[in-house]
Amino acid sequence: MSRRSGPRLALAVALGASLLANAFLLGFAVRNTGQGPFAGFQAESIGRSYPDQVRAEFRNLLRENRPRALAALRELREARRNLAAAANAATFDEAEVERIMQDVRTATEALQRLMQEFLLEALRRTHGAS
Repeated sequence: MSRRSGPRLALAVALGASLLANAFLLGFAVRNTGQGPFAGFQAESIGRSYPDQVRAEFRNLLRENRPRALAALRELREARRNLAAAANAATFDEAEVERIMQDVRTATEALQRLMQEFLLEALRRTHGAS
């Protein structure tokens, strides 16, 4: 393996792991009653862990907050596109790739925090807390 291919391989592995993690997060934000490629993710992600009432309230919150959820997804997609572009650039700029990787982590965390915020609110509503 050449000296140059090592960082690119590591970057490709990191990007793949990020894409996999984001696919699961995307399942929370995509609600389309059995249609589309991500329809099953939500059921797997939240379906096994929470009662029907909590899941229904979570879906309501997703619908109510669709613009926020989609904005968080768009930011994450943009960060991933930037990372792919940096990884495929003619010249490898490690500092730039590291900065963009941080952008991906930040966007991933923002989406996760948003989904957890919705879940917490669903739990509050179904348990009568405010």
